[in-house]
Amino acid sequence: MPPQCQHKRKRILAAAQEVCSRVGYDGARMDDIAHEAGVSKGTLYNFFAGKEALLVATVLSTYRDFVVLLPQVDDPRLGPRARLEALTESLARGFEAIAEHILLTHHAWSIVLSSPPDREELLLSLRKIYAGHSKHLQSILQNGIDDGSFRPDLDIGVFATNWMAVYDGLLYRAGFEQNETNPAYTAEGVRKSLGWLTEQLHVPEDPKALNKSNQENTAR
Repeated sequence: MPPQCQHKRKRILAAAQEVCSRVGYDGARMDDIAHEAGVSKGTLYNFFAGKEALLVATVLSTYRDFVVLLPQVDDPRLGPRARLEALTESLARGFEAIAEHILLTHHAWSIVLSSPPDREELLLSLRKIYAGHSKHLQSILQNGIDDGSFRPDLDIGVFATNWMAVYDGLLYRAGFEQNETNPAYTAEGVRKSLGWLTEQLHVPEDPKALNKSNQENTAR
């Protein structure tokens, strides 16, 4: 897609985010979105087959725009702990912007249930985003075990699943409780919650505690 078209598409998606946030998906009209974007209504249909397709693209653009991995996540010069802190910071920085639009994501699911192609696009795209986070996380965890930074009895798959589940839980609760003042549902709340989990990765100072943990895992 030519740069000019890419810029116009981004402008349309930003307009759709703004209009849907203001009046909701049901109240959003293609005419209003076109006006907000400064394009003709026909131009919208040049990029998107209809309102449902535009909604899916709007939801996905929210995740892609606001969750950007910091370069430190993949910096081989940094240790596992520093890289994990960078991954946490990446998620924290985009948290509040995504939470603001999370109800739109839920609405998108209800809309695309009757449209298999749109549903599949939304499902596969969100899976890809989360799989990317999980892949980075598991790679960092393995590096940490290999160099002795993280405890050797760590179950990488279980930890990664729970780590992402904490983030998802905060995100969805923040979306449903937007009128509530809760410090947990903020970027700083994400840092603290994921940071607490990160603390569990540290090698126990007491060798007996580590040996007991290993014995318990073997018994299972």
